[in-house]
Amino acid sequence: MQITAISLTVLSPQPLDSARFYTQHFGFTPSLELDWFVSLQHPAHPALHLDLLRQGHAAAGQHLQGQQTTGVMLALVTEDVTAEAQRLTRAGLSLLMPVTEEPWGQKRFQVQGPDGVVVELLEFTTPDPAWLAQQAENAAAVP
Repeated sequence: MQITAISLTVLSPQPLDSARFYTQHFGFTPSLELDWFVSLQHPAHPALHLDLLRQGHAAAGQHLQGQQTTGVMLALVTEDVTAEAQRLTRAGLSLLMPVTEEPWGQKRFQVQGPDGVVVELLEFTTPDPAWLAQQAENAAAVP
């Protein structure tokens, strides 16, 4: 199988509102806009699509009828998480999780889109050597 593109489809109560959120705050651009479906791409990653489908629309198929998006996190890797957190806060977004440095080598924060998707912005950092050593000990102790 040869995959030519990858798409994540999010069920949204208002696809056009969700699209505005991703275009305004994260630089996505619409490649297709209908009142019930919007396909977004990011200029830096044209083979990846973030699609927004109106909840309850027949295009979702029978299994997803009556469902809403839950438990989805969209991670966006950036070079300066602190600056992005400040920018989004100035734009009026509330942080679900403040900028946090993780011992496994990430600095990250989270916001939430109007469709319920948690958007995590992260940058890679150097993992804490003590934390890495503890992980190695834990792995060695597992039979």
